[in-house]
Amino acid sequence: IQKFLAQVVIAVLFFFVYMRNGYNPVIEVSALNLELNLGFMYGFFILFMLVGTSNAVNLTDGLDGLAAGLSAIAILVYGMIAWNSGWLAGYDDVAIFCFILVGGLLGFLVYNGHPAKVFMGDTGSLALGGVIATLAILTHRELSLILTGGVFVIETLSVILQVASVKLRGKRLFPMTPIHHSFEKWGWSETDIVRLFYVVGFILGTGALAY
Repeated sequence: IQKFLAQVVIAVLFFFVYMRNGYNPVIEVSALNLELNLGFMYGFFILFMLVGTSNAVNLTDGLDGLAAGLSAIAILVYGMIAWNSGWLAGYDDVAIFCFILVGGLLGFLVYNGHPAKVFMGDTGSLALGGVIATLAILTHRELSLILTGGVFVIETLSVILQVASVKLRGKRLFPMTPIHHSFEKWGWSETDIVRLFYVVGFILGTGALAY
């Protein structure tokens, strides 16, 4: 509960800072040429994004190098989006921040890859999730987070569906959640699971760039 409340407080502070700097409550779907004006509901929307993404990355941090590698892919995608976002003030600074963070994560993976010598923990995973959501908000590509963080979404949905199934049906949908642990139960090695999730993350990230 304390961890959740801390995330909410940080998200609220971010929202107020964002509002003071002339926030735009419009969600753009450039691929479909649509603009959705959420008005005051935009505040609740970005609060959900920040808290949900930070927890999603935290849930994914269960195998050596998994969360760090997928975060590097997602942040790299947003760096490429920001680099070409001429409509965004300070877009080049946002892109440079992304590329620096990706470099830091790659260095971290040297020690966090299997077998891990250094572990990320809640401090790292929650912060990375908040950064990814913030980048989606700053680049005005909020809905792209569904694709860019697609693996994180799948991991979180597996937990939600598992809990709902146990509560409603008394049966499990998966051997174990988050879903990367189900792959372990199915006999996959840890390194193969991480590689598979990286590939899926790259494919979804490419889709986000096209979007």
